[in-house]
Amino acid sequence: MSIPYVPQGTSKRFRVPRTLAADFDAFLDRDIPNTNMNFELLHCWYDKFEQGYEPTYIRGEIYPDSTKSRYENTDNNMNLRCSLTSGIRKGDMVIEPDGTIYILDWEVHLQSNNAPTRAVRCNMVLNVVRHQDTIEVDENTIVGEDGVLIDEDGFVIEQKPQEDTSYLTDQTLTIVEDIPCNAYRYDGRPEYVAVSGTPGADPNALTLMTVQYNDQTKNIHIDDEFVWGDETYFIIDVNRVGVNIGGQYGVLKLQAKKKAGGLRYD
Repeated sequence: MSIPYVPQGTSKRFRVPRTLAADFDAFLDRDIPNTNMNFELLHCWYDKFEQGYEPTYIRGEIYPDSTKSRYENTDNNMNLRCSLTSGIRKGDMVIEPDGTIYILDWEVHLQSNNAPTRAVRCNMVLNVVRHQDTIEVDENTIVGEDGVLIDEDGFVIEQKPQEDTSYLTDQTLTIVEDIPCNAYRYDGRPEYVAVSGTPGADPNALTLMTVQYNDQTKNIHIDDEFVWGDETYFIIDVNRVGVNIGGQYGVLKLQAKKKAGGLRYD
């Protein structure tokens, strides 16, 4: 005859240490080669270039992901743990003493004794431009490519003579200037795709980028362009899934493709 199991309430009192956060802070205070160090913290990258800028430093523990993979970019993914009082958030950028720049692309969910996130190593400097095919004549009038003057409500004001093109200029606007980001090739798509019935091949590889969301990068649009190495790329998607619900901070995920004829070889 078996003895039945009868559940009961616990008689134990588990003691939670009151020094959890203080103990981790004390650990961070110790320099450990390639692990514990000072990081310069930037909620906005462009703050660094403002007059009177004074850097903010935090202590952090950085270490690589234990996952070993043949896929692109996994070696740029690092884990970062900082003090609960560090104030880090998704989209922040941090700089190691040796100058290595990272962007924090995981939401910071506070743990019992630390603030954890992922730090992705930046491997390119992004400059985004936009080719402007219309210009303003005055504050209420714009000129279309065909020379039609249009008011702010979209109504035609005047058809300019076709030979008068002095008011039309080819403008290139700088949208984003010199911001480090992370970029890599999407592994799941071939570099070049042959198209039946057409000569040659299409440069159809996807380039994926993670960039800080700030007052400059929030203006990036589809079809904006940038140069990486010797090739020109155009943006095909701007993904805001990494921006917080209030639109104040976070990361943008960009997808880009090579522009046909965009080689810049010397």
